Amino acid sequence: MWKDKVKEWVCRYGLSLALAIPAAVITAKLVYSVSGSLVVAALAATWADNIVFYGLIAYKDLKRRKRRSTKSALHGMLKLMRNMIFEFSPAEYLDSFLIRPFYLSVFPYLIANYSLAIFLGSLAAEISYFIPTILAYELRKKVFKD
Repeated sequence: MWKDKVKEWVCRYGLSLALAIPAAVITAKLVYSVSGSLVVAALAATWADNIVFYGLIAYKDLKRRKRRSTKSALHGMLKLMRNMIFEFSPAEYLDSFLIRPFYLSVFPYLIANYSLAIFLGSLAAEISYFIPTILAYELRKKVFKD
């Protein structure tokens, strides 16, 4: 059972995560080189990570929903929004406004290599993020069953 669940979670989140972390590192380096501020770079990296991560998940969910559903596109979009809010909002609130900016601001003080610091800070944030996200995803599947 756990093996199947882990496989499902990796299929759902893996590619998005694999693309979001490099987006965060690249954005952080660019913004830091322009602004000179670790905090501004951390916030920019957080938002780059979010755009890539959620954009890809939304795209995959819409594509899957469109293949399975005979209902209108608006109906599918509303269900997608409901599902994403239910699945991601508790963890995302903490991640975007507290946890990830904290890690991405602090790790560069602890690790001299900026790219490595952002990468490791992103990984630490992902661990904090995915525990409540996966719990909400499993609950969402049971509650909404669509």
